[in-house]
Amino acid sequence: MKIDIILDPTHTTDEFLELGLMAERLGFNAVLTANYPSAIDPFINFSILAKETEKIKLGPVAISPFETHPLKLSNLLYGLNQLSKGRAKIFIGGGGGTLISMGLKNNRREMHPNMVQGVKECVDFLKQLSPEKEINFNQDVFQINAPKPQWINQQRPQIFIAASKPKMLSMAAETADGIMMSDVPLVRVNECMEIINTSLKHSRRERASISVSNLFSWHVKSNRKEAISEARKKLFVRGMLENWYISKFLDEDECKIIENNLHAFAMAYANNSDVIEGVPDHLIEKLIEQLTFTGLTNDVDQFTDELIQFKNAGLDEFAIRLYEKPEESMKLIANKVLPYL
Repeated sequence: MKIDIILDPTHTTDEFLELGLMAERLGFNAVLTANYPSAIDPFINFSILAKETEKIKLGPVAISPFETHPLKLSNLLYGLNQLSKGRAKIFIGGGGGTLISMGLKNNRREMHPNMVQGVKECVDFLKQLSPEKEINFNQDVFQINAPKPQWINQQRPQIFIAASKPKMLSMAAETADGIMMSDVPLVRVNECMEIINTSLKHSRRERASISVSNLFSWHVKSNRKEAISEARKKLFVRGMLENWYISKFLDEDECKIIENNLHAFAMAYANNSDVIEGVPDHLIEKLIEQLTFTGLTNDVDQFTDELIQFKNAGLDEFAIRLYEKPEESMKLIANKVLPYL
């Protein structure tokens, strides 16, 4: 199983370059970064990194076609692919925080209209581009007509779909080069793989034709208090704590407590605080245990075992989201985890 590293988008371009170079030296499959509403555009950082690296893949997680139109996205993606000599990969999703910031949806629970269809059309569009053909794409959500993109490479970038729920997973398995689930716990991963495999069979695609990944956050420190504090601060974005993610390890009443106090998780995230008002610590501990890799550096064998379980469930790749002190985390993962995967 290959390991991708997801860097925080708040790094400066110089910091991002140094971290990306380190990720390549340490042998990771790809360096990625989140697509945030208030951060340097990921394509700027990746354009700089592409010119300084040789092997590592690179790309943003995740970009919605409702925030960046597929035509403009194609220019960015294929431009990065040219700069990196075929190492670009991208993750297309329905859209989260950026869509909210743009006023295109009200909250994280609300789905954008035609989300699944729009993501599918975006991926279909990106996959069919050719330097030899004029762009003539007319579907339900997107209608795109433009001159031949004569400058693009024949070698196409990898195009993943960010998907965790059944409808998006099923569509992604029919359409994309790969799937990245997000924060899907071990207790849910088998049913997700069943959906993917069923869809592949119906669409007559071979399992080897698609790569399946999952995203988990990494809060592993030499100090347990620091590790748990960091995990608590970021819990709000772990699957947005939706019932689908947590109902496998919390009972109905516990799930209601989480939902009724979602604002407290959001405030902790917004204020970078580990204080989550109104939620018992034992419930927070369950969330951290099931939805993150959190603990001491001495616990790293436990997290390696969990990654091996994900691998045995059928995952081909795994994306690890780093926060504070990413250099230390990358070295630990490279030395203590990669050799077993």
